[in-house]
Amino acid sequence: MIRTGAQYIEGLEAPREAYVDGERVEDVTKFPAFRRPIESYARVYDMKHMDEFQDRMTYVEDGERFDLSFLVPRTHDELRAKGLAYKTFSEASYGCLGRGPESMAALVAGLSVSADWFDQFEKGGSQRITDYYNHVKDNDLFVTHALGNPQSDRSKPSHQQENPYLHLRIKEKTSKGLVVRGAKQLATAAPFADEVLVFPNGRQFVPGDEAYCLCFSIPTTTPGLKLLCREPLVKDDRLNVYDSPLSSRYEEIDALLVFDDVLVPWDRVFFHSSKEAANNMRFMTAVAAFSGHLSIQRAIVRSGLTVAVAMAQCASVKTNVFPNVGELLGRIAAMHKAAEALLFRAEEEPRVGDDGVYYLNADALTAHGLLFPDFYNTMLETIKRTGAAGLMLTPTAGEFRGEVAEFANTYFAGADNMPGEERVQIAKLAWELAGGPIGQRLAHYERFYIGEPMFVASFFARAVQMGDGQALLDRLIEEGRRYLDEGPFGL
Repeated sequence: MIRTGAQYIEGLEAPREAYVDGERVEDVTKFPAFRRPIESYARVYDMKHMDEFQDRMTYVEDGERFDLSFLVPRTHDELRAKGLAYKTFSEASYGCLGRGPESMAALVAGLSVSADWFDQFEKGGSQRITDYYNHVKDNDLFVTHALGNPQSDRSKPSHQQENPYLHLRIKEKTSKGLVVRGAKQLATAAPFADEVLVFPNGRQFVPGDEAYCLCFSIPTTTPGLKLLCREPLVKDDRLNVYDSPLSSRYEEIDALLVFDDVLVPWDRVFFHSSKEAANNMRFMTAVAAFSGHLSIQRAIVRSGLTVAVAMAQCASVKTNVFPNVGELLGRIAAMHKAAEALLFRAEEEPRVGDDGVYYLNADALTAHGLLFPDFYNTMLETIKRTGAAGLMLTPTAGEFRGEVAEFANTYFAGADNMPGEERVQIAKLAWELAGGPIGQRLAHYERFYIGEPMFVASFFARAVQMGDGQALLDRLIEEGRRYLDEGPFGL
């Protein structure tokens, strides 16, 4: 099924323990700092029912319609269709909702492809994964995830922390399931989600850490689960889309999840107590490949907007005619086009698995993940350098509609008779991206979106296929060996 926005919001009305500033939020749908983001997510749910978007965002299987993010692509056209769906999802929020419902739907689809992998660590693991995939898909649920541990003493493994329950671990095994205690981060959109999936994020577990090696999922309404939300960057729901085009709608709340003796039923436990499973899940399953398809589409949507804003900002005051400014704009445009080229190669040169599943080209996908944060920071820095004081001195919508409207339109007018309210709107969007709190969070989030860059790059260096470059190197080495063996020769 595909839910409507109203059905999604109705699901959020069920009691859950979400806390902001030490106070429990009794109804997340009515809390001022949450209302606008929830409406943005609800709109995405509604889009799946609109004639304009339905065929792009959903698919039909056995007479039932589902979110296309759940599709396991078995043809090249299906892989391309998923790319178009992710582009459509991303454009709905201008690339500013990094962890919407479609994000984890893609990841859960990746889990389902790798279901058999879990059997070696948990009896019946593959069936549990398959059942969970069907549960999330059939009910069109919004899932978030929590992968990391609280950052206390990062020099020590989990079992050597002073508090053995600082990091999430097994407290007890019962006939009904695992009782777990401790904390996990960073659960983006946790108060807006129906479920949370907990799993390890890479090679970090050592002997003695077995009790901390967990993969499971539970509803966010589960007794004992507490969502400790970070301080909202937008405190209320009174911002308007002229003055705050992004902040007024797209504040993704991040949370620390505290598991206060939470019972995880056995049918929701995908593995436990296995260092091998915990250290290899990300690399040995399709979770990264499937979720990466969405992330590359989302990143390109936002970078396209960012470059367009930088260009419009300079054009509005005609600094774009200066060669030094033109060079800055040209370079960030080239970065955006390079990112688009990586997406094209990722989709058009896919890998087909032994199971007939189509995967993005892994080298292109990882290259994009490593390069894009630097691309994006350069784009934002270009906005700051070229915008100068124009980013900081901007009147509000009220000033263009109030008693000083004449002065605002006169003194904030742009080049070529551009009305003041139009130039200011561009400047406000530029500030939202490059200087405002939402923009700053997005930039920081982008930096670590694929994980710790050092480890990802190191793994990539060992796994990347150098193709023609390697072949040329091999030829040169062979020529040198022949010279040593045979003496001078002509090419």
